[in-house]
Amino acid sequence: MSRRSSRRLTRWPVGSGPTADWRFPMRIFSSFSFDAPMITDQQKQQYLDEGYFILESVIPDEHLQILRDSCDYLIDLMHQEMDRLGTDHIHISHRGKRYHIAKKYEQAPRLSEYVFSDLMAEVCRATIGETAFLFYDQYVAKAAEQGISFSWHQDSGYLGFPHRPYVTVWAAVDDMTLENGTACVMPFSTIGVKTLVEHVRDPETGDKTGYFGKEPGIPAVVPAGSLVVFSSLTFHRSGANTTNQMRRAYVTQYSPEPIYAKDSDELMHLGVPFLDSGQKLRSN
Repeated sequence: MSRRSSRRLTRWPVGSGPTADWRFPMRIFSSFSFDAPMITDQQKQQYLDEGYFILESVIPDEHLQILRDSCDYLIDLMHQEMDRLGTDHIHISHRGKRYHIAKKYEQAPRLSEYVFSDLMAEVCRATIGETAFLFYDQYVAKAAEQGISFSWHQDSGYLGFPHRPYVTVWAAVDDMTLENGTACVMPFSTIGVKTLVEHVRDPETGDKTGYFGKEPGIPAVVPAGSLVVFSSLTFHRSGANTTNQMRRAYVTQYSPEPIYAKDSDELMHLGVPFLDSGQKLRSN
């Protein structure tokens, strides 16, 4: 599989929860070695200092096509579920406006090839370390001239209790612009916050908001196949899609340990083992 040829650049200048006894039942698979690391020491430091970094045009063409096909497939499945329930609104998804399709990576053909790819392994090693679990995955798709905005929040704010931070990998399935509602991230140094803050839920949209100020953040104006990598404690948002084309992004989140519900042994979300001692536990 060829790798997209564009250089990986940082587009802008650098400005606990409970654990459990778990074991890995799967054999370890050696990762493919790239000619040089995609993620630089500067980007790793920016993640620590500012809570994010950006990699342009790094998703292989074959995986990018898988992401596009999978999104279309899962939206069709969501429409079928909405029809069955007699509604146009499931959680924070709204028919013809905005789709958040979560924890469905196993339902879409070949999507796991991207989720457990060498690229995702490198991102995990650079951010959360040598041990990683797939915590969550979701598509965020905004319909043409319909997609509504998504307010400032920390991903950890949707859990609402202290835990070890995890990493969010936001993949641009389409070219991302201000007009189609790309993601914006708020550097730690701008907002002055590196810890979990209380969020307020909007009863109409289901969104949670943790920042109500006027800082605009940094927009990820990037080509399709790019990644925005940020901490679960990094504030981010996205705007409305005012174009005549669908705007699609795919989010995967990886945690350094399984995350359990507060004061419980109930596993939250997925908790699929991915890396042990830096080595992949799943083949593509």
